[in-house]
Amino acid sequence: MRSGMIGNKGLMLAIMLACAMSAIEFFIGTPQRLEGELGICFPSPNLWTINPLVSWIVNLGLILILGLSLHLFNKTYNFISSSDTVLPAAFIFLCGSNPWIDSVLTSSVILMGANFACLHFLFGCYRSNKSTQQMFIVGSILALGSMFQYAFVFFIPAYLIIAMVLKCMNIKSLLAYIMGVAAPYWIGIGIGLIPLDSFSMPTFTNLFDGFGSKQTIFVGLLNCAVTIILSTMLALYNAVKLYAGNTRRRLLNNSIIILGIASAISIVCDVDNIQVYMATVYLVAGVQLANLFALRQVRHTHTFIFFFVMLYIASYVLMETGFYLPA
Repeated sequence: MRSGMIGNKGLMLAIMLACAMSAIEFFIGTPQRLEGELGICFPSPNLWTINPLVSWIVNLGLILILGLSLHLFNKTYNFISSSDTVLPAAFIFLCGSNPWIDSVLTSSVILMGANFACLHFLFGCYRSNKSTQQMFIVGSILALGSMFQYAFVFFIPAYLIIAMVLKCMNIKSLLAYIMGVAAPYWIGIGIGLIPLDSFSMPTFTNLFDGFGSKQTIFVGLLNCAVTIILSTMLALYNAVKLYAGNTRRRLLNNSIIILGIASAISIVCDVDNIQVYMATVYLVAGVQLANLFALRQVRHTHTFIFFFVMLYIASYVLMETGFYLPA
């Protein structure tokens, strides 16, 4: 694996920046949530009775743990041909630069963690015809998540496609996946944990309803759009090198791209719940950025990184100050 130039120092700098932006948002800003955040059966994380300080610490801790775990994840499956820390640094920094997801516990980081776990199980059964257990677990993870956040439902078909891409799909694994999706609801209803009248469908409302600053929402939407466009451009740019290289690495990366496509489609269909998908979008963006440095000799690397960091710090500042601008 190629070594890089971000290294542990760059990772520590990204962590410090993310922690600083998160702390500023929590202690100085006024954290506000968009509408959305609904579960099919149970209250979503934004409705849990948690001390605000504890909520912030747990959320920030999850971001850091997941970010660092991504580095170990790549060491295990080698889907990025580099031992550099670009992926964890980019993910942690991007999450910290978004006030919608860096100051209180929401479904965004939880959904990303679930996607991370699902990818881990499916990557582990690449080209295997004995993937029934992993497919059952993936289906169960998504079903459990959907009880607290309906956005998990949109990823159920995505993982069927990912399983086919990774060549671990057959009739048995398909049935196991369906059973995995059904099992948590079946058990919950059977033991009386989930009353039938507790089921609710999401109510789609105007994104701007009940939110103080329209400027903040505009910058947040722009942040999301720029990240998706940047990820798409990098994915296309990296595709040539990946296509000419190792087949396994290419298919693993294609799986992550499918996850990004599912997130983008979900955002378009469910824009009122946009913040839930952002951490997963940042995961995909981090992978594409890491592949760029691993596969290409990027000229003026320091300048590129500087402008990338400044772009998202500017987005953070505009979203943060938008709380104090007239609506």
